[in-house]
Amino acid sequence: MGLMKKMMYKLAGINEELYNLYEEKGPCEEYAEGYKDLHSKKMKPMDYTTLADLYTTLEKYDEAEEMLSHVKVGIMTDDTIKGVYLLSKLNLLLGQEKGEEALDLFIKEQKFLDIFYSAPAYRRAGISYYDTAAVILAMNGRLQAAGQYYKFEQEVADKYDKTGVYPMLTNVHMLKVMGNDSMAEEAAAKAREYISNYNEFKFKWQKEQFLGMLDRYMSYNKGNDCA
Repeated sequence: MGLMKKMMYKLAGINEELYNLYEEKGPCEEYAEGYKDLHSKKMKPMDYTTLADLYTTLEKYDEAEEMLSHVKVGIMTDDTIKGVYLLSKLNLLLGQEKGEEALDLFIKEQKFLDIFYSAPAYRRAGISYYDTAAVILAMNGRLQAAGQYYKFEQEVADKYDKTGVYPMLTNVHMLKVMGNDSMAEEAAAKAREYISNYNEFKFKWQKEQFLGMLDRYMSYNKGNDCA
């Protein structure tokens, strides 16, 4: 194995075996368990947030919550840990459809998160942050603010997202949580056609994953109790 690959794996907290598994299957239970085993001797805060994100993606919310319970965020917490933890927590609450709780946390930490994800080192990750913020705000009827964060996402995605998929997904998700079912159906149909015909994803499993995300977003019922 080359030196560059070794460094890449170390920075990502994985090994070649885990990378090959991710390349083949993407976020999956097997990968989550392999990651957990690799770090079993000493789990760091970023390891817990990585696992929390994996479990949230897999819709295993109890497991994600358990992982985040190991991360303590306070006044002296490193900004990187705090920023990553807060986004993981917001995504978990969004997945659980706890809209009001997600909004409360977002408003409390909005200033910090806006600054953190606009910094050059974390600008690329801003795609995920702006997506999450836009959907949480839309879910709670704050449409003007939601539109502003969606605009931020588009700006960052124009630079970093060669696929063009992420803003499409956010648009569908926002429309659905706002209760605009007919517009969401139309947007989802266009996004589904685009994803189905796009053949330049880095990993083969991404097409199926994105289509699955669309289905999950479209299953949301605004009548659900999101508190």
